[in-house]
Amino acid sequence: MELSSFKRRAVNQVMEENDLDLLIASLPSNVYYLSGYQSVGHGMLYRILVFALYRKGGEEIALIIPTAEIPTAKEQVDNPILYPYGNFSFAFTDPSQEENFKAGIQEISSSPAEALDKGVKDLISTGRVGFDENRVPPGIWEKIRSNSSIEVVPAGDMLGRAKMVKHPQEIASLERAAEIAEEGIHFLLENLLPGMNEQEMASLYIKKVTELEAQPFFNVITVDSRSPFVDTINTSNETKKGSIIRIDAGCIYNNYKSDIARTAVIGNPPSRVSEYYEAILQGEEAAMDKMGPGVTAAEIFSEAVQGVRKGIPHFDRHHCGHGIGLEVYDPPLIAPDEKQKLKPGMVFCIETPYYELGWGGIQVEDPVVVTETGRRILTKRSRELIVVEPR
Repeated sequence: MELSSFKRRAVNQVMEENDLDLLIASLPSNVYYLSGYQSVGHGMLYRILVFALYRKGGEEIALIIPTAEIPTAKEQVDNPILYPYGNFSFAFTDPSQEENFKAGIQEISSSPAEALDKGVKDLISTGRVGFDENRVPPGIWEKIRSNSSIEVVPAGDMLGRAKMVKHPQEIASLERAAEIAEEGIHFLLENLLPGMNEQEMASLYIKKVTELEAQPFFNVITVDSRSPFVDTINTSNETKKGSIIRIDAGCIYNNYKSDIARTAVIGNPPSRVSEYYEAILQGEEAAMDKMGPGVTAAEIFSEAVQGVRKGIPHFDRHHCGHGIGLEVYDPPLIAPDEKQKLKPGMVFCIETPYYELGWGGIQVEDPVVVTETGRRILTKRSRELIVVEPR
């Protein structure tokens, strides 16, 4: 099945399950999933608002966009209905260009709230509207809710569920994103120089990722006392012989994200590092071995924790993985109370990190796709503790 048809089917199914007549996406990744439109301004500036509107069972997509983005929207989306807002002026070489520009454009509004209100009223006179609450200012939410002929319900989680099962084309992009992140990590470790700091290592990672035609997304590269710092910035903290280096990094390839983690030691690793790393690797492998259609996310979590506790009895985690796709955290979480059953085509990042302030942090994380018979790991290199020979 073609990717666009696959997505539309998933969205229609969620709308049917939740008795929705209209769906409004606000989060950049949800707008892209629903419409195929990607706005640079929407992803970069919080004041820029873009919405995608879809009526259940329909073919057309309506977009609420800044007037300046009209040419880009027409380039990316086939025959969109456009509700632009704001002042912006284009000049035209000839009358035909101006005519093409105006095709499909509704009256230009003064604000995104006004444009969205017009779009909703044009598409539906009564019924139930799912409104993705993730990127909606309170004033716009209240304006749409004030329409007494419709019922408005939050739809962020609904869109998240629609995106859980991936098309083969999406899986291929996720796989390539993971491979590129993996190559970036190994490139920086292969080029590690004595005394190199976290920021310098990050520059090497970004260099390789960019060379491999992906966009740098995030990289958390922490050394020694900072290695248990979670989702932190990279600093001038330097490496030395015996250093623990924890790398949690990703990139964006064809709009899809990666999120992998590796741990390295410069020189012979202390016994505690080796033993603890072996424990977290066993936990990751136990979780992966449990994966398959019909298994719940909670069962995967339990296997991961029990696996790690064979070597680290006091290991404690709130989750041991998450879905990944257009967002780095797609639902569901691999968490103790998550009853969602795995389905073929779901892609997860499985992780079993251990963070001990005052000692260090170690981590392994890999993306895994659920198959008809089990699972397939999307990364390609060894997941063992990496030993970097001191120079």
